[in-house]
Amino acid sequence: MKNSLSLALLPIIGLGVYAAKVDPMSEADLVQANLPKVEKSKTKHQILCFSKPFGFRHNSIEIGETMLRVMGQETGLFEVTFSDELSNFAPENIKKFDAICFNNNTHIQKGMKDEALRKSLIAYVKNGGGIFAIHSATDGGWPEYIDMIGGNFRGHPWGAGGTWDISNEDPKHPIVKDVHGGKGFKLKDELYVYNDFDRGDQRVLMALDMKSEVNGTRKGPREDNDYALAWVKKYGEGRVFVSAFGHNKEVFYNPEILKMWVEGFRYILGDTDVETESVPKPASNLPK
Repeated sequence: MKNSLSLALLPIIGLGVYAAKVDPMSEADLVQANLPKVEKSKTKHQILCFSKPFGFRHNSIEIGETMLRVMGQETGLFEVTFSDELSNFAPENIKKFDAICFNNNTHIQKGMKDEALRKSLIAYVKNGGGIFAIHSATDGGWPEYIDMIGGNFRGHPWGAGGTWDISNEDPKHPIVKDVHGGKGFKLKDELYVYNDFDRGDQRVLMALDMKSEVNGTRKGPREDNDYALAWVKKYGEGRVFVSAFGHNKEVFYNPEILKMWVEGFRYILGDTDVETESVPKPASNLPK
């Protein structure tokens, strides 16, 4: 009887031990733990985070906002205003911000129909404002917006459930030189193909590795095999950083992506000055 009682108690004891385990880290904790250690900025900028989708809604929008809040606090780079009110883009309001983060919004042209607001946004950037575009911020837009961003979503042959090979095409560039030590890497995320993309209009930092057998299982539609995934550009006097990464939640606390994003923000906010002139696609990243 004694042995039977002891055995009967084992599942209960096991459950008790399991319940006593420490709760998993929150998403904010994960972002904080994986942010690169950088010297705190002496200038705290003001940015607007605009996340409202007018098409498909990504479930990573909320962690995108968490990432921005934690990054701003930890780096001292910026304070964030989270608002999906289009009135923020009116001339008298948009001037309050040093940069705008478009956080996975889709088809902004369907929401921002007011021509005055469209002109206000474009003028803001041309006159020196910064833009940080995450993933589906490149999905839609009117012609000037697409020209400003540098590309327009066409599709994603490389889907969110796959793990893909990424090429660091500019390993000495300040924004990406510390990402995996300037080398290529693997990432699980949904990766875009773009219409209205011309390498000559921006400095491509990262792209799909077109030598990879894994990537080659999904044939892309571009004859030039140019599948850029992160770039910087000047637009008038303004500064633009674009990241195709950002569909999957885990990307927002990936330590290597966060290295690039911190430096991307430093660039668009004018804390650093980097090369934005276009460079040819490396021959080493073209299929044989």
